[in-house]
Amino acid sequence: MSKSVMLAMSGGTDSSVCAMLLQEQGYVVKGVTFRMFDTSDACPAFVQDAKDLAARLNMEHYVVDIRDHFRDDIIDTFMTQYQEGITPNPCVLCNNTIKWPYLVDAADKYGCDYIATGHYTRVEKFEDRHYIVEGEDVEKEQSFFLWGLPQEILSRTIFPLGGFTKDKIRQLAADRGFEKVATKKDSMGVCFLQGEDYRNFLHEGYQTKDIQIPKGHFVDEDGTVLGEHQGIPFYTLGQRRGLGINLNRALYVVDMDVPNNKIVLGGKDRLSIQRMVLENCHVTAPDIMNFRELEVRIRYRKQFVLGRVLKIENDLMEIELHSPEILESPGQTAALYHQGRVVAGGWIKSNHPV
Repeated sequence: MSKSVMLAMSGGTDSSVCAMLLQEQGYVVKGVTFRMFDTSDACPAFVQDAKDLAARLNMEHYVVDIRDHFRDDIIDTFMTQYQEGITPNPCVLCNNTIKWPYLVDAADKYGCDYIATGHYTRVEKFEDRHYIVEGEDVEKEQSFFLWGLPQEILSRTIFPLGGFTKDKIRQLAADRGFEKVATKKDSMGVCFLQGEDYRNFLHEGYQTKDIQIPKGHFVDEDGTVLGEHQGIPFYTLGQRRGLGINLNRALYVVDMDVPNNKIVLGGKDRLSIQRMVLENCHVTAPDIMNFRELEVRIRYRKQFVLGRVLKIENDLMEIELHSPEILESPGQTAALYHQGRVVAGGWIKSNHPV
């Protein structure tokens, strides 16, 4: 008897080729498309594209409207965290709290054994545990965003694209006669921003909610006023451009004094860290403390830096890096790897300057 799989279908190239590959591997494939952030009353183009592909492949297809949940848990959190001087990572939050839970619900509701997405990564079972593993395409590799998935979900998850490059996926679509699928543009960045500068998105969102964002002062590390900023949400740690401060040296945002509505500027030397604390951590490898050396990634498409775990207490984890690294803002995430497997991850709570 064939196994069945519920595939998340966005209407794009990756999930479309997933459907073809899974069918060729003998799965009964059903598709679900989530409406998360569009504002149309009519059927959006991406939903229609997914419907058309499902019909062409003789698949069952479902549409689930989760816009209210997405707005409350992802978009509103995105806006609130910027007010708090935190730089959010909505993609990781969405995977953990929206996308995979709803995908599992759809699989259970419509009788599917497995779930699948078009992420460029893999799942590997090692010593009775399932791990997210780096994908083949170094440019598209997406394991960084998936460190929070629990065992019960990973054991049912299939990533058909993990062993392919994006160029190969486009070629597979073309070879099968799906020219439109093969030539679709890649989606870039945060989905609901639609390529828009996040500051414009925040401005519009705060205005809609009648939230007033007060201006404040840029100060140096001694508290001397250097100029006026346009509001805490519109700046991030490490930012250099767009400050509007013209002195005879380069200045960077090195701290956010949210209670006093001040943004602290300093030299590049103040951006180096060698320790960080993660919160709300998820640990896949229970013996992580025994690893002498881990690969730590704190930015997507950024090379690893070597480090080790100093302490795990409750849901907090302290990490020491072997060499200085440019700090990342609280609200971003770190993923820890060992031999290509994601062994842990968490949300950056604080940094310790060198």
